[in-house]
Amino acid sequence: ARIIAVFHAEITHNNRMNPTRQHRFEFLWIRWYGRDLRSNTGWTHLRLNKIGFVDGEDTLAFGFIDPNDVIRGAHVIPAFHYGRTNEMLGPSIARLPSEKNEDWRLFYVNM
Repeated sequence: ARIIAVFHAEITHNNRMNPTRQHRFEFLWIRWYGRDLRSNTGWTHLRLNKIGFVDGEDTLAFGFIDPNDVIRGAHVIPAFHYGRTNEMLGPSIARLPSEKNEDWRLFYVNM
């Protein structure tokens, strides 16, 4: 997943046993990648795996996760050959302004 933003919220829980106890919750807003299954990639084909963003119309394209569930970072490389697109997602705050409402069509997963 690509991290779009990092958030925290101070939540107050009121009940009779423990009035106004405050909890801090941290969470990440993410945009999911999906694996490109159209290509012969991986160790057996001696080619880097390819991923691309899940279509923005899909209800599971975005999500929120606990930072503690992130196990590591990954280095993804834009697959320049396939170019950029705005077909997966229209204008959105999920992108940086410098991306001009476009995404790389595919990325290589560096290993």
